Amino acid sequence: MTATPAVLESFLNEYGQLVETTLKPAQAAIIAELAHWQDPAHWEKYKRTSRMPLPTPVHSILSRIKRPEQVVDKILRRPDTFPDGLTAKSLERMPDTLGFRVVVYFLSHLPLIDRELRDSGAFELSATDPPVAYLPADQVRVLGLDHLAQCEKESGYSSVHYTLRLDRPGAPWFELQVQTLAQETWSAIEHHLGYKPGKCISLAAQAQFKILSKYISAIDEHFNLLHEELNHLQEEVSYSEEDFLNAENLPSVLADMGIACAQRDLNNILKFLYSRGVERVADLRRLGTAKRLATIRNTFLAAAGRPPVSLEIIATLAALRGAANGNEEVERIKAQIAYRGAWDSIRQELLRT
Repeated sequence: MTATPAVLESFLNEYGQLVETTLKPAQAAIIAELAHWQDPAHWEKYKRTSRMPLPTPVHSILSRIKRPEQVVDKILRRPDTFPDGLTAKSLERMPDTLGFRVVVYFLSHLPLIDRELRDSGAFELSATDPPVAYLPADQVRVLGLDHLAQCEKESGYSSVHYTLRLDRPGAPWFELQVQTLAQETWSAIEHHLGYKPGKCISLAAQAQFKILSKYISAIDEHFNLLHEELNHLQEEVSYSEEDFLNAENLPSVLADMGIACAQRDLNNILKFLYSRGVERVADLRRLGTAKRLATIRNTFLAAAGRPPVSLEIIATLAALRGAANGNEEVERIKAQIAYRGAWDSIRQELLRT
């Protein structure tokens, strides 16, 4: 199928208007909604026990609006899907003009995202274009995603695709891809190499793609097993005062002090504590007395107008080592608040440049 220059120009103008009046505002609204997913506190409802770290499944969130030439190419290549050609009706039939990708850490995070999409009330899933899991059938079953349509792509591409929209009047449909870090790596390499099923490619290259896709899948499953094993150890761990702090016991120690932590923050917390000489359970518990924790929270409320987040509590506790008295502790807490405020201002300025 081809199009005359006049038809093409008219269509591109129409798509440009759609981008400005509908897709860009929708993109901003969806980004604002999904931003909550990157806050560890958002996932606290999925904790199995209070002693486990917050799951924090989201590594990154990406979005894009389909380029005009891609929209035109798709319509012209698929006349059966877009019988009206380069018209507004074809744009209505194309739910992926606006697209998002959520990258999670592990396979077991895929059902967590699926559950959030269905239960949050923020989104409406398409009934005519239902979700598809581009995963092996046994993997779909193990993950509890067998309520999704299952399909496997020739290249080995893996992802879960949703067509959905914000649950509000006039919201446009968009495509959401959910992938693990390993799957996202595969997608990036596939895209970089320009491989697409059906295009001319040697049998040897096809075989290599299939072999590598199996390796990627195996790596994903092994990482997931490690993740599940660590979760089990964190849930069941017991500790003594003289134990060294580690990724297994730190969530329980902090939980017993009334401090929640996110799984993704454990390594940074441990490095920070060790750099300040807080290496054993007893070191941290001596610092984190009920009185000192209350002082930190109250000082934050008075000086910053908000309660401290978990990482701020831990950083402030470490800064209080060696304080001579309560007055000096309050001054050190205020210094921490000022330091954090100055850093936040610098970071915002860097983001604007």
